Amino acid sequence: MQDISLHLLDIIENSVRAEAKLVKIRIINDASENLLRLIIEDDGIGMDAATLDEAQNPFYTSKVERVKKVGLGIPLFKQNAELSGGEFNITSEPGYGTVLRADFELDHIDRMPLGNLKDTLLGSIIGHQEVDYAINLIFRERGMEQTFHFDAAAIKEELGEIPLTYPDVIEYIEQSLIEGIQNTNMEDV
Repeated sequence: MQDISLHLLDIIENSVRAEAKLVKIRIINDASENLLRLIIEDDGIGMDAATLDEAQNPFYTSKVERVKKVGLGIPLFKQNAELSGGEFNITSEPGYGTVLRADFELDHIDRMPLGNLKDTLLGSIIGHQEVDYAINLIFRERGMEQTFHFDAAAIKEELGEIPLTYPDVIEYIEQSLIEGIQNTNMEDV
C-alpha cells in the first residue's frame, strides 16, 4: 500500500464485511509527541483468539470468495507501523467487535504519508450508507488541540428519507471533511 489512508480503507472494508453498524475512526496527529495514531473500532461480529492471531498472518484470509487464501491488509499495516518506529495492536471479541490501533513516528523516514484521507472517508461514508461513521480528527501541538468530529448517524437523522448519495449531500459531506482535515492539519501528514 502506498499510503496510510489505503490501510484505513482496507480496515473499514473489513469492518463492513464483519457486519459492523458503527465504525469509529480516530486519527491523532500529535506533533508534540512525534506521533500519528489511528484507532479504528467497530461493533461487528468480532473474532475469537485463534482468528485474531490468524488475521495477523499474511497467509490467511477470511474472504471466502478469494481463490488464494492470502490476506495482506492487516499484516502490512502492522509491518508499516512497526517499520516507522511505531506500534500495532488489535483486539477483538466475538459479538462485540474489533479495535485496531496503529502508531507511527511522525518524522520517521520510513513512515508513509497519510494520503488522501478525504477520498477514503467520503468513499466509505457514501459507499456503505448502512454503516454509521463517527470520525474524530485531532491535532495537538505545544499544548494546543484542534478537533474535528463527523457523525454520519446525526446527518442521516437530519436528512430523513434523503439518501447520502444525493448530490447536495455528497457535496456537504465532502466540504465538511475538507474543512475538518485542513483545520486539524491532516493534509500535510
